[in-house]
Amino acid sequence: MFAVAVWCLSATAARASGGGGHGEAAPAKAEADAVSDPSADGSRAVKLGEFSIRVYHTVSTRKDNVSFILQAVVSKDKYQAFEPIYSHRKNKVRDQVVVATRLVPIDDYDDPELKKFRRRILLRLRRTLPELPIEDVYLSDFSLMSEST
Repeated sequence: MFAVAVWCLSATAARASGGGGHGEAAPAKAEADAVSDPSADGSRAVKLGEFSIRVYHTVSTRKDNVSFILQAVVSKDKYQAFEPIYSHRKNKVRDQVVVATRLVPIDDYDDPELKKFRRRILLRLRRTLPELPIEDVYLSDFSLMSEST
C-alpha cells in the first residue's frame, strides 16, 4: 500500500480527524464558534462545518481522503436574512459540499489557493440554494491524503 500526503496547509491539519465514514461531514461545534466578528466592511465569515470526505476511484484503485473547514462570507446587510435560512438548510449545504468535493479532479488540488475547488463549491451552493446570500467561501485546515492499492 502506498500513501502520499499531498497538501497540508496548516499546522493544525495534522490533528486526528473526528469525522469518518463515506463522505460524511464531521459534526459542527457550538454555534458560538460559527460566526466571526465583522470585518472592516461589515461582512462576516460563517462556519459551514468541518468536513472529512473519502473519495473512491474504482478505475485507478485510488482512495482520497479530503478534510477541511469551510466558511462562507456573508455581507452585513444580508446576514440577518442568512441566519434563519441557513439553520433550515444545513443538511442541504453539507450534501452539496460533499458532492462538489467528489467531483473535483485530483489536479485541482495542486493550486495553493484552491481557487477551482472553492469556485466549484460556491457555484454548487448558489445553484441549489439561491436563497442563501453567500458571497464567497474559504477553506482552512485543508489536507489531502491519497492512497493507491
